[in-house]
Amino acid sequence: MKYTILVADDSKVYFDIIEEAFRQVGDNYRLIWANTGKMACLLAERHLPDLILMDVIMPEMNGVQAIKALKENPLTSDIPVIMLSASESLQAIYETGAHDFISKPFNQYELYMRVKSSLTLIDKIKEIKKQKEKLEREHKKISQQRKEIIDDITYSKRIQKAILPTNDLVGDIFPEHFILNIPKNIVSGDFYWVGNKSGKKIIAVADCTGHGISGAFMTMAGIAYMNDIFNRYTIDDPAEFLFLLREQVMKLLHQKGIEGEASDGMDVALCIVDEKNGCFKYAGANNPMYHINKHGLELYKADRMPIGIHVNFTTPFTSHTLPYHSGDMIYLFSDGYADQFGGQENKKFRYKQFQDLLSSIHLNTMADQCEILQRTFANWKGDEEQVDDILIFGIRL
Repeated sequence: MKYTILVADDSKVYFDIIEEAFRQVGDNYRLIWANTGKMACLLAERHLPDLILMDVIMPEMNGVQAIKALKENPLTSDIPVIMLSASESLQAIYETGAHDFISKPFNQYELYMRVKSSLTLIDKIKEIKKQKEKLEREHKKISQQRKEIIDDITYSKRIQKAILPTNDLVGDIFPEHFILNIPKNIVSGDFYWVGNKSGKKIIAVADCTGHGISGAFMTMAGIAYMNDIFNRYTIDDPAEFLFLLREQVMKLLHQKGIEGEASDGMDVALCIVDEKNGCFKYAGANNPMYHINKHGLELYKADRMPIGIHVNFTTPFTSHTLPYHSGDMIYLFSDGYADQFGGQENKKFRYKQFQDLLSSIHLNTMADQCEILQRTFANWKGDEEQVDDILIFGIRL
């Protein structure tokens, strides 16, 4: 590599001495001479040398003034300068922005070694800057790719929201309700579904395998299959509904019970409300349901099998038929709320605490219940990362 060195000294004798010193060690150095500080600034901007050797006392503009001008010019501000002086103090030299100092008269070998050391350091700095620029380019590229991915996911959120039951539909079927939906990521792996057919009102809450994009794909399939079952059949047994849904999901994922195949699917709580007979029917695939009335909270346990492949995938689900009274509350939910870590000891919220919370607020308005649940979750989570999607669907019967 050939280095360009600008020598600024009003004495041609000193320039010749310096040039001869570098000629003796090889042809890797190209020297340029400036006999004034002003000329040094002009030549530095024109040639952008690797290093400048600057004398202090020169006509028109002295070395100190020249260094100040070089540092103020964006094109030359990073060029290192070694000051050549017989009179200036070290403090005054370094305050100008000089990189190093050599006292006149100087030894040629010392000059060469100091310059060589400076150029080695300069090479390392240039390499670091090169790597930094490369990293900045890569970072910019990654940032752009990340933005594009987030934009795509954000648009997917709009699609996911569009396929969920509308607020008007939910409100028409269940006038008194609330939905607390807090995805872990932009899109969610939890979803809810409602329907009203032949005097039966149906509500389902599902928690798909995974969260984020992987879970969101399953939510779209789950909603589509629930719509298909609802439109094709008249079903008043939630266990039958879940059985048909399981068949559809297994078919979609090509699940045949072969060892090593994907075990993806979803957990679902499904309830059919029969207002005419004052009862509701519940069936669950891993997801339970709570019913709160004047006697307290009743837990209805789900079957320990998912909507998807399982050792018992041919086993029917179990239906529970229960009476209710006007004003009773039912809650369907995913496991994200109870599984959230937080609190003073950074433990899970757990289902017992979740049950106690619902029992304490079930007489409140729907809006108040939703707000209290959301505030309690935020306080419990604190600065901890959200561990899963959260979905709670509360209905006053």
